[in-house]
Amino acid sequence: MNRRRALACVGSALLAGCLSESTPGGSDPAASNATNGTTTTTEHPNTLTGTPASPTLEIPDENHCPSFGDSRVVCSVDAADGTTLQMVPSKTRVDLPKATVSFTLRNETGATFTTNYYGWSVWKHVDGEWFHIAPQIVPEPAMMLESGDSHAWNLTVDNSDLDAASARSQGTDDIALVGLGGGTYAFGIDGWFQKGGYENAIDVTARFELNGDDLELAPTADLEVVSRDGDEKHVRVGDKKRRTMVATRVETPTTDAKRLLPEQVVRSALRNLLASFEPGVRRVTLDVNRTAIYASEPQVIEYEGQTYRIERSG
Repeated sequence: MNRRRALACVGSALLAGCLSESTPGGSDPAASNATNGTTTTTEHPNTLTGTPASPTLEIPDENHCPSFGDSRVVCSVDAADGTTLQMVPSKTRVDLPKATVSFTLRNETGATFTTNYYGWSVWKHVDGEWFHIAPQIVPEPAMMLESGDSHAWNLTVDNSDLDAASARSQGTDDIALVGLGGGTYAFGIDGWFQKGGYENAIDVTARFELNGDDLELAPTADLEVVSRDGDEKHVRVGDKKRRTMVATRVETPTTDAKRLLPEQVVRSALRNLLASFEPGVRRVTLDVNRTAIYASEPQVIEYEGQTYRIERSG
């Protein structure tokens, strides 16, 4: 289950990766991001006996969905009629600010598909790249989808309370996601057949559109401004200083900045840092709960056209 663990850690350091739509076998986003060891591990699969051999799937060379790594991808918009393993959306276009769409994973391959129903992923497509949005932390049980069976996820997007945005997986059936703006998205899961093993994983994904306004980042309701001194601003969450994060505007970055979307930032500890910038502010210091998830090493990010250096202390 090493691959599943790596995917669970994709966003645990706040800096979720992206890959080009034109590179379906792109690099694993987990490999380029730090982790903080917060992933929950539950159980590992046992070897099954009597399972049919790994089936042959017709997978087009062209792929219009994200890949979780170097896997083969079965994308809903590319799959031919009669594809035996696919993710089928109930709708391909829904309207914000509140929208519900279901995704059904169907297995008609003649073999058991091993996966993790907690391990669904939502990605957003921006400027030719796919960005992993959620979840960033998942439990890891192995689950078996027998041939002839299906499994459905009911995804509800509701932006009425952005403070409820979370990095964690919210279930295996009914999912509530907060903080998705308008745009092109994909919902998918990965798994494998017994004979091929998880080293030969397959991603099964469906694209869908959210019609609505862009997501506007705002601080959480419990954020307090401690002080403003010239171009520096000090803010905090909670009554006690437990750990400090600092974001500084960078005019000439020396390393490649990792681009982040509002949909990623809103469910991370970076939210209150970046939302606290205003005209004339060059640096923001945030006192935050010690349990906040973020990378331990300094990071350089690009957000909304501006580059920042993110550091922590304590």
